[in-house]
Amino acid sequence: MQTPIRNIGLLILLVIVLPVVIFSVFEIGNMRQNERVIQDIYRNQLDALLFSINQYSDDMMGNFASRIEIGANSNETIASPELEKLISEIPSANSLMMFDGNFEFLSSVPFSYRDSALLSKIQKELYKNEPTLRRLQTYMRSGYRKIETFGETSRDMQWIVFLTHIRDREVINVLNINPELFISRLLDPKIQEITRGKFYITAYYAGDDVPFYASNKQHPDLRTLEKRPFWLLKDYVMGIELEGITIADLARERINRNLILIGLMDIILLFGAWLIYRNITRQLELSQLKNGFVANVSHEIRTPLALISMYIETLEMGRVKEAQKVSEYYKVILNETARLSGIVNRILSFSQIESNKRKYIFGNADLNEIVENAFLTFRYTIENKGFHYSFEPDKSLPEIEADRDAVADAFVNLLDNAMKYSTDNKNIAVRTGLSGSFVFIEVEDQGIGISEKNQKYIFDKFYRVTEENLANRVKGSGLGLSIVKHIMDAHEGKIYLKSSPGSGSLFRLMFPAKNTKQA
Repeated sequence: MQTPIRNIGLLILLVIVLPVVIFSVFEIGNMRQNERVIQDIYRNQLDALLFSINQYSDDMMGNFASRIEIGANSNETIASPELEKLISEIPSANSLMMFDGNFEFLSSVPFSYRDSALLSKIQKELYKNEPTLRRLQTYMRSGYRKIETFGETSRDMQWIVFLTHIRDREVINVLNINPELFISRLLDPKIQEITRGKFYITAYYAGDDVPFYASNKQHPDLRTLEKRPFWLLKDYVMGIELEGITIADLARERINRNLILIGLMDIILLFGAWLIYRNITRQLELSQLKNGFVANVSHEIRTPLALISMYIETLEMGRVKEAQKVSEYYKVILNETARLSGIVNRILSFSQIESNKRKYIFGNADLNEIVENAFLTFRYTIENKGFHYSFEPDKSLPEIEADRDAVADAFVNLLDNAMKYSTDNKNIAVRTGLSGSFVFIEVEDQGIGISEKNQKYIFDKFYRVTEENLANRVKGSGLGLSIVKHIMDAHEGKIYLKSSPGSGSLFRLMFPAKNTKQA
């Protein structure tokens, strides 16, 4: 029996479980790869948005440089009221200083900066960053104006350098701006145009955790994980996230949702595989039990038939002359006929139960009367096998609504089991009584008892206890207790069992009292 079950288990493992596991591992790996691709796509989109902001700031500063060049070339002096007006249009600009190619001071806006300590500081930085300036000159001479940040930076000051051509002379321009005002005032309109409520953009000074600028004015302390540097401003970065959810959260949510779906699918498939395995093994076990049932019933029927045939043949041939011996033979024949009738009745009863054809006729019934009448029909068998039978009825029992024949059938099955599984102590005690709202019959023997692990199976059809070779030593069909359970279920009753190996068994059949059932 174990080998077919093991083979079926291995087959299900190879055909269902293993492919499910392989598919799940592959899908999870593929899903993670897809999520990484999706994250890269999102990041590229965000990078494109940040790129456009950086490009806009460069274009804006380039346009500003062109306007300075045009304004200076249209006036007699480099510094003019028009240039001062132009600088004033930029809220973040503090000053503009102009130098020639040898880093000699030419002019400044405002004019007062020509005598400030800042002038000498900028000249020192120009000498220090001469390679950068030479590179800007190379770009300029090739027709491209490049803008750079140089020198020391702080939260309220950055120096931006660019070149202009004024009256056929190359002029070095150093624009002093407040970077935070530049971002929050000049770049804010462009940032708001880009975000459109779908993203939020923040700006940070290097090392800060809290942004000084956020596109979402209602939540100025929003933080971002995806950060990129400003091209134009040193030590400043800008961050971007999807509105309401970060890319990491979005990816994590998608991964978790897909993992849950794969997990549910795996659970369903594995549960289905377990059901298939359970049903197949159950059918195999049932088939084995049926085979055992056929063998046992065949033996049980063959034994009484052989005895009946032998005794009838002996009587027919006239070999027994004594009246007492003849009477004894007739009793044996009667006993075996009753035994054979009981076997056939159990099989017929079980067949009716299996095909849902057993009908119960309910009516008022006295449990004591049912027990007494059933004992009378079974008395000869009990006494012939040397059993001592005692009955303790409760005379105050209320009536029950029951099928008399079915209740008697259940009671006789318990008596038959008590005799089969008794050893030297052949005492059977039967009692009736009232327990709460239930009227009960209980049959107690002093037999071999039933182990706890077998107690939950004994009411299954065809099941027989196999411990200590009982199934072979005690013949039976394995139907008696399954019939008892069906009868009790039909009567909305309960079965109570108290048993342990070597201490006998007590079966109690509990029926709802009539007045309780009606209530």
